[in-house]
Formats: sequence, structure tokens, C-alpha cells
Amino acid sequence: MELRDDPELQERFLHPNLRAGGWIRSIALFYDLVILTMVLYMTSALTTLWMMTTTESLFIGDPERARQDIWANEPHLFIINYSILGAVFLIYQVIYPAFKRRSIGMMIADLTLVDEQRQELTKWHYVKRECWKLLLFPTFILSFGKNRRTLYDKVSKTYLMKY
Repeated sequence: MELRDDPELQERFLHPNLRAGGWIRSIALFYDLVILTMVLYMTSALTTLWMMTTTESLFIGDPERARQDIWANEPHLFIINYSILGAVFLIYQVIYPAFKRRSIGMMIADLTLVDEQRQELTKWHYVKRECWKLLLFPTFILSFGKNRRTLYDKVSKTYLMKY
């Protein structure tokens, strides 16, 4: 018997006491932010090193003058640098979790994302939820309430569960 065929079992899996509240969501967000910061910092260090080795600036020993010189004479290096950082952010925040159906912070906090019928989410459904989350992030405060469900979870018809 499958889960969707048994309403009692399905209701138990979506029980309000198993929904992820604000504190556990905050812990997952904290881990995600720490890991994302480390990844972006390392990427930024590598792209800055790349920029300094490929530039024709005469001020390599003076970082501020080198930055001004690169910006004035080779602005394409900054565009490439920020494009790489943006791509790393998107890979960490949207693309990688779309394949795993949860972020690294959610994995550490043991949170699972399910839809209202307790069926597996598609990649597209996850990406839509993440887009709603970016737009409606201030509604995160609703997860501290009795229902433990944010507005972006309601719009995307998902639940964040702690199993």
C-alpha cells in the first residue's frame, strides 16, 4: 500500500507537530549561510588571484591602486569575477538543492521538503519554491507561529518537515 492511498498514514506524515518550526529553520539557515560564506570567500580569493595574475596593472603591490587601475583599464575582469561569484551563489542556493531536494543546511538539520500530497517534489517544483522564498523571505517569521508554515510554503504547496 502506498502512502497516498492511505489517508490516515498521509495525515500522520503531515502532522503539525512534525512541521519544522522557526528555530530549526533558523539553524538550517545559519548552516547554509556559513557554508555559502566560506564557499564565496574561497571563490573570491581564487578569482582575485586570477585577476591579479592576468592583469597588466603596474600596481600589483598596492591592492587599492591595482583595483582602481584594473577598473579603469580592464573592467571586463571585474565583470567576469562577479559573474563567477553569481554563478557559484546560484549553484549553491538553487541548482544543487534542486537535485537533492534540500540544501546542505536542511541536510544537517534533518529537514525534508514534501508537497501537500506527501509526494516527491520535482526539480521544477523545488526551484519555484526557492524563487518564492527569495521574494517572500520576510514571511519566515510565520514559521514561529502555531501552524509552522511560511507564506512561501503555502504558495508553493509544500511543507518543511522534521523527521
